Amino acid sequence: MMNTPKPASTLRIIFTWILSVALIVGITVFVFWINGGFAHRPGTAESETPASGIVHSVFYFMAGALFLVLGVSGYFAVILTTCMTFDFRRPVWDEVKTKQYVANIIVPVALGLGGGFMLSALVQVPLRRLGLDAGMANMLPLLVVIVGFQVIQMWVLIWAPVEKRMILQRLTAQGITGEHLRHATLVGLSNPSSGLAKRFAAIEEDMGAMWMTQDLLMYRGDREQWDLRRDQVANLERKTDNRSTTALAGIAHVILHVQQPDGSLRQIRLHVEGLWTMGRKKRVMDALAGRIANWHAGAGP
Repeated sequence: MMNTPKPASTLRIIFTWILSVALIVGITVFVFWINGGFAHRPGTAESETPASGIVHSVFYFMAGALFLVLGVSGYFAVILTTCMTFDFRRPVWDEVKTKQYVANIIVPVALGLGGGFMLSALVQVPLRRLGLDAGMANMLPLLVVIVGFQVIQMWVLIWAPVEKRMILQRLTAQGITGEHLRHATLVGLSNPSSGLAKRFAAIEEDMGAMWMTQDLLMYRGDREQWDLRRDQVANLERKTDNRSTTALAGIAHVILHVQQPDGSLRQIRLHVEGLWTMGRKKRVMDALAGRIANWHAGAGP
């Protein structure tokens, strides 16, 4: 029997969004400030001629186009090479998630700078006419685009293709056929009691796929493999992880309480993987929870 999770209140979700956005804005403004991005440059706007303003805008536009090309190229390079991983005959998730963490800094910054510089080229002159000094007119569009891109990333999961490719390539290397993989649910595993240090790069400690048969709950992953009988699953739980961005969608993860041979209980938290949005994650998690509850109750897979 799985506990019925209390849905996250709309007020709590809104508060989580406000807190997250405020944190992103605060960090971004601080970074720009310590780098002199908002420094006042007296006389710049007054002394700039129309010709020099055009040259300035063209330079910003070209710089933005360059950053956009680098960002888009880097993004597709990361996806198509699965974070520069080519040997899937061995466990790779620890390596992939560290590389993905680095890519998640470099690629969004390049895309944000690209969009920001191009927007600055278009609006910096009107902003100066409105009374903003040169530093603010140049940096405000950058700030808006970078913050906007970070906020979008809280809902749109741009690295979903990497997760999916990594799982499929790793399991294929282990001999699992495409036919079996078509009927699998891609999942990650984590420990609900793990501390912040375990969340570095990614909270998932393993990535793989799950199947249900009449009698078994089966998992094949990068490192772990197990088949659980009903009597081994002492309890089923659903709980929202308030320290994770999944709380922004009110996602309640499935937690398996598994009886170990030594009599102890292991908690295994499930994460659905390879999905593009938080909303889609919530729907798939709800569906998976229902199927596992039916299986545990003996109602079939």
